[in-house]
Amino acid sequence: MGIHFERAGKGPTLLLLHGIGSNLRSWRYQLEGLSDEFEVIAWDAPGYGKSSDSSVPEEEFRIKHFAEALAGLMDELNLEKVHILGLSMGGVIAQEFYQDYTQRVLSLILADTNRGGGVKPEAERLEQLQNRLKGADKPAELARRRAPALLSPNAAPQLIAEVTSIMAEIRPNGYRRAAYAMSHANHTDLLPNIAVPTLIICGEQDSVTPPRESEILHQNILNSRLVLLPNAGHVSNQEQPALFNQAVRQFLKAQAN
Repeated sequence: MGIHFERAGKGPTLLLLHGIGSNLRSWRYQLEGLSDEFEVIAWDAPGYGKSSDSSVPEEEFRIKHFAEALAGLMDELNLEKVHILGLSMGGVIAQEFYQDYTQRVLSLILADTNRGGGVKPEAERLEQLQNRLKGADKPAELARRRAPALLSPNAAPQLIAEVTSIMAEIRPNGYRRAAYAMSHANHTDLLPNIAVPTLIICGEQDSVTPPRESEILHQNILNSRLVLLPNAGHVSNQEQPALFNQAVRQFLKAQAN
């Protein structure tokens, strides 16, 4: 399976994992803003962007399949250990990768994310899954309806347009696989076992995964720090890139000392 990625800079390697309604285009501020001190690599997850689809049947696809693909990309790039930054679904993938490939993770940065959809009551979990499956066949319509909710109420029109454009690029097959994967994920039991330094970032106005979700991660991951970004919604890396990058930079530089 071919995984597409973009790579910038030199230094400690930081892998960037996008959310369920996105692709690597959402990381342009981090590829530009952090590559002066770090090797920054953003992927298109299987079924997204320019990456090929997974061969695993949709209803059987799980977060572990994303983690396996990420390990394969690291092997291809001869990367033994990396720092991983995952936003939203990307944060769930990052947790799964740590669980399955612990020795390959130097640190975790979990942004605007949660433990997975499997923590929800069954009726709520199934409703969210069905809503996502229904929206998959009309990406442009889904993007127009959904993208503004990923941002704070005062987001600039050009940013809303950019987020909408990126979401409109989702591929139905990949999005459906991701929906099934997210619906079954539950990393509640993993959190106390995370032993690498962990930074948790959340937009203060994130209505998709509210700060309370990040607080749960922070309370259960022993060696973690929580940073709330003002005037930012769910895609805090795009809405407040300077503050987001500053938090990431300070965290990563602290790991080198």
